[in-house]
Amino acid sequence: MVYGFWVSRSLQIMAELGIADTIGDEPKSVEELAQASGTHAPALRRMLRLLTGLGVLVKDEQSQRFGLTELGRMLQKDSPGSVYGSLRAHGHLLSWQAWGDLVSSLKTGQPSVEKFMGDSFFGYMSKHPEDAAIFNGSMAAYQSLNAPAVVGAYDFSTAKSVVDVGGGTGTLLAHILQSHPNLRGALFELPHVKAEATARLSNLGMASRSEVLEGNFFEKIPSGYDIYILSQILHDWDDERSLKILTNVREAMHPGAKLLIVETVLPGDNVSHFGNLYDMAMLVLVGGQERTGTEYTALLEKAGLRIHRVLPTYMPPSVVEVVPA
Repeated sequence: MVYGFWVSRSLQIMAELGIADTIGDEPKSVEELAQASGTHAPALRRMLRLLTGLGVLVKDEQSQRFGLTELGRMLQKDSPGSVYGSLRAHGHLLSWQAWGDLVSSLKTGQPSVEKFMGDSFFGYMSKHPEDAAIFNGSMAAYQSLNAPAVVGAYDFSTAKSVVDVGGGTGTLLAHILQSHPNLRGALFELPHVKAEATARLSNLGMASRSEVLEGNFFEKIPSGYDIYILSQILHDWDDERSLKILTNVREAMHPGAKLLIVETVLPGDNVSHFGNLYDMAMLVLVGGQERTGTEYTALLEKAGLRIHRVLPTYMPPSVVEVVPA
């Protein structure tokens, strides 16, 4: 555990330098990889040796060339199950600065990254499109894995309409609509996301069964849908702002409507769980938090909602089905 960040940093740099994509299907020599990545060949060779020991790369002793293992292919940008986006996002300087100043968050309860950004996480990203593209790429890749897990865990067949609140460019919504041909869907997002989301849904053949609605979930959420989805939204915010979102959803819901919260539900203390790590990431980056089932119950009660059931998926997040109290 002490040396774990040495490994993660090596993988992050491998993604940043595009080494996996440079190798592709044809093993490459150290010299070829160094030239393509602008690195010092002898130094790069030492990192490649580390990565062969980790099972990411494999070296052919006869040709002295390095190729990708099945695990290593996950570092390519467009490979199935790619972790490229995640490595780029968490390898970003601002992420490292935030974690390096974790003690600041522990003392203040506020995101340490704001000291280096000079703004909130989302405020900074809105003004720095290149940085935002790195983090958005990570979220899009994650949703491509998360969407099938959600559809596999929850039966949407009894609904006629669904709206994904804060659903990004529509990855989850598109997957739901593709799996349920009789369902109509809407994406509710900020205005600057509309063009990309509309194009994405159209390219996936969902234009006739979907629409992109503009708005802010802190202000008002559209009414009239059978299912409302908040996927990876509430963990970005503290209880006060999460309660505002949930209250707006409750006001939009008709009596028979349901809310699906797609989030990691922490199991509590004395349990090793991925969500505990992500909870700390929410602390240092955005000031949000992952929550236990008990914490969700208390938060939802304040908004006039209650948990009907919690459905686990094969990904870390669960589908929390919520109904009016």
